Amino acid sequence: MEREKSANMVSHGLIAPVCFHDGEHFPPEAQVVQSLDLRAYASALPAFWNSPRSLELEDKIKTLAVSVRKILKAAPTFRPDWPVVEADGAIAPKIPLGRL
Repeated sequence: MEREKSANMVSHGLIAPVCFHDGEHFPPEAQVVQSLDLRAYASALPAFWNSPRSLELEDKIKTLAVSVRKILKAAPTFRPDWPVVEADGAIAPKIPLGRL
């Protein structure tokens, strides 16, 4: 996001945001970014891949691929002065695993 700002780009100029799980553990600045919502397709069940929903997911991913292609084509040349932002002592949240 800082690189987008420094290059005077619009939001999503360098980022193709996707929410595949819950998004609850995203940092606040990432939670407010509009993203492609794929949460309905987050399934670990093997039967999912033989369902019509897997075809829906494939279509969503194709749409995402078109967006990524546009982003790559419009991306500015690398600049060594681009900002690097690191999280201050952020610890990845522990996400509980489901029990079988």
